[in-house]
Amino acid sequence: MKNKIILLGLAVYLSLTLVASLPGINHLLVHANSDKKSITVGEDERINDTIYNVGSVSKVYVTVAVMQLVDQGKVNLDSPVTDYIKEFRMADERYKDITVRMLMNHTSGIMGTSSKNAFLLGDADADRGQVVLDSLKTQRLKADPGEYPCYCNDGFDLLMIIVERVSGMDYDTFLDKNITKKLGATSIGTSTSLYGSDDITNIYVDGNRFDKEYVMAIGAGGVYSNAKDTCEFGSAFFKGDKRLLSEKSKNEMNTLSTDAPYSLYGLGWDMVSVPEYDEKGVKVVSKGGDSLAQHTNLLVAPDEEISVCVTTSGGSSSYNFSMGKALMNIALEEKGIEINELDVPNVELKSEVPSEYKKYEGYYTSSAVDGVLDITFPDMKYMLVKENAGTTKEIYYKYSDKGFVRVKGDIETDDVKVDSDYECLSFVEKDGKNYLVSDAISEMDGLLRNIQKSGIAEKIEANIVSDDIINVWRKRAGTRYVEFSDKYSSFYYTNPFVDMKMLDDTGYIMIMSSEGACLLKIVDENSAVAFTSIPSDANRDINDINIDDKGIVHNSQGSDYISLEDSEKLTKDVKKVSLKTENAKWFSIDDSLANSEISLDRPDNSAVFVYDKYGEMIYSTHMLDRGDTCSLPKGGYVVFLGENGGTVKIK
Repeated sequence: MKNKIILLGLAVYLSLTLVASLPGINHLLVHANSDKKSITVGEDERINDTIYNVGSVSKVYVTVAVMQLVDQGKVNLDSPVTDYIKEFRMADERYKDITVRMLMNHTSGIMGTSSKNAFLLGDADADRGQVVLDSLKTQRLKADPGEYPCYCNDGFDLLMIIVERVSGMDYDTFLDKNITKKLGATSIGTSTSLYGSDDITNIYVDGNRFDKEYVMAIGAGGVYSNAKDTCEFGSAFFKGDKRLLSEKSKNEMNTLSTDAPYSLYGLGWDMVSVPEYDEKGVKVVSKGGDSLAQHTNLLVAPDEEISVCVTTSGGSSSYNFSMGKALMNIALEEKGIEINELDVPNVELKSEVPSEYKKYEGYYTSSAVDGVLDITFPDMKYMLVKENAGTTKEIYYKYSDKGFVRVKGDIETDDVKVDSDYECLSFVEKDGKNYLVSDAISEMDGLLRNIQKSGIAEKIEANIVSDDIINVWRKRAGTRYVEFSDKYSSFYYTNPFVDMKMLDDTGYIMIMSSEGACLLKIVDENSAVAFTSIPSDANRDINDINIDDKGIVHNSQGSDYISLEDSEKLTKDVKKVSLKTENAKWFSIDDSLANSEISLDRPDNSAVFVYDKYGEMIYSTHMLDRGDTCSLPKGGYVVFLGENGGTVKIK
């Protein structure tokens, strides 16, 4: 056993060296638990106690909470959600068919994530349950309940509400009594129960240290813990461990929940079948989690009694998953089980593309791609993919015995080779629609490769609308919009800009924000809707928009945008700004103030952000150690945020 601990420690050290050199990672903590023995490595002594938001690993916690109620006979997984949340309503009668199980395995058909005030800086005052219920009242479903799995955050906030309704306790109390204390943990809590804790990790945005990040989507992503306690939570899934759940409930969570071709979901878990472990007969379950600034991955081998947690400020859960697998492999090797790294398959490249593929040319889109893919087959020699329909970024694929494989080199002379970051694309026709499927084995900057197979995009169909309607949207496409209805502490103000772009004259509008680009189908002068039906996670977090008679853009998931053209000028004559709750006051910087400094005298529960002319944030009162004095860039913007009755004075 001593050798095993030494090897785990060596593995953590080597992985730490690799991960710390990756861009975006500010600090990292790893904990590995094997046969009840453990090793923890951090960047200094104190960081071993540092508490991180575990992001969507929170979904496993709330699933466990509901399964505890199932064990007690108080919840039936296949009963409608309306049996437990009487006020649950949607603008789509099919919502009545959504069951508790569908929330856990992402098959509810709910659009995705109610975004309003979901991520806060230095603040944890938001009634998330009510936000979600209010948001869902106006939403439609994107699919029949149970039709296919597609990642959905709102479903897990509904699970949190179920826990509260059935148990009669608030979720913080239930979590502490039924999970934290039963594990003997010291750090597990939520954004509300741990608010203000000095042990919560620091976060950084563009290199600047900010106020603490609090995730208010508590059921979906609001659990906080140090890596050791997260690892201990994972060990509760070891075979025979009865601290939290019965074996029946653990097995139900750890079993593949649907036969959908691109899903490895259990109940709460992202993966209950990991290919490289399946090959050796080793059961491994995994869940990743990403807030806007913190990232976690938890892997558990229940039969071998191994639990590994990797958590970071900065980076991504994909890197954490790759590193976690490396640790898992070392622990398994000590048990005599050697896991082979994923290999890129050998492929035979072809010189011609069969003529029948010509029909697949066109635009493809989904929430998984950055707006639009423009696919063509030049002279039927190869497949050309342009991202965002006409940008300079071009990706080349050669036809092969396995599909269209991404290549690098001189495509015109056919001097190419298969890209080491392997991706193979294929086309699937279903119900009269064309889908693009990706089979990828991704390089992870020197860590273990990750595999993913999924439907990633859908070919758009013609949408015939009048020239008058097209012209209305074309005018909007030249306007910059900004977030304005989140509260003063919302993380979204670190990058609040939204732009629109017409996709030629196709009847579609592209909405581009900090969360990526999405393509919507124009319905009339004031509404555009999500239209994709991809039966995979590529259809996650889609939304409709509606524009009211004041020109305000309302996103169906809770965000509201106003045009910057309607903003006032910030001049030397503006000495104070009156604040309104969830009603941002935007200014463009007048040239008379360009490159000058201002000092701010502001109340508690307020914030100010400054951006340059490109929309890059250069100052915020949420930045620590920056004070209340800032420079104003030429052509830039300022937003003032706060609550009713507050005033910011400007000097």
